[in-house]
Amino acid sequence: MRRTNWTVALAILTLTVTISCGGGGGGDGSTGGGSNIVAADFTPTDPNPGANTVSALGSSSSNIVTLSVMVTGTAGVYGASFDLVFDPDVVEFAGYSPGNLLETGGQQVTYQVNAQQAGRVIVGVARTTGVGIDAGVSTALIQLRLRATSSGTSAIRFENADLLNSNNPPTEIVGIAFTGGTLTAN
Repeated sequence: MRRTNWTVALAILTLTVTISCGGGGGGDGSTGGGSNIVAADFTPTDPNPGANTVSALGSSSSNIVTLSVMVTGTAGVYGASFDLVFDPDVVEFAGYSPGNLLETGGQQVTYQVNAQQAGRVIVGVARTTGVGIDAGVSTALIQLRLRATSSGTSAIRFENADLLNSNNPPTEIVGIAFTGGTLTAN
């Protein structure tokens, strides 16, 4: 099962990494948009997430939408793995920035972001040492930038999603709801 493979891979990564890959930016690998830049906007499925949720909240600037993947009301968060899925005819991945949840207390964090498949970004993020952190209020796990490339609407959803605790190896925190939203470009 793919989720189990990601969880095992993230656990191995967490246990073997001793140097943080940390703050990097994950650059804007593609140019897209051309001279006919479309405007983009994001509407979250749940703009006011409750406890035990991971949700996408967005801000827009021209054709770029920055999705903050927020964790709310969850104890013992050590890492996460998920696929962010969207319509590649409307949207492309444009980069990422670290969040601030897992970095709490000066912890080093490893980010693995793979966007080699159109319409899918595979994300793994985890602390490299220590214990999990409690997320009371909504706090950013990671920020993902998406670029609208043509007019249209795309659902933004999570697949193969797990929030992980600091057990050895890390295991899934049960009862977590993942919610995405809709990106509209015109």
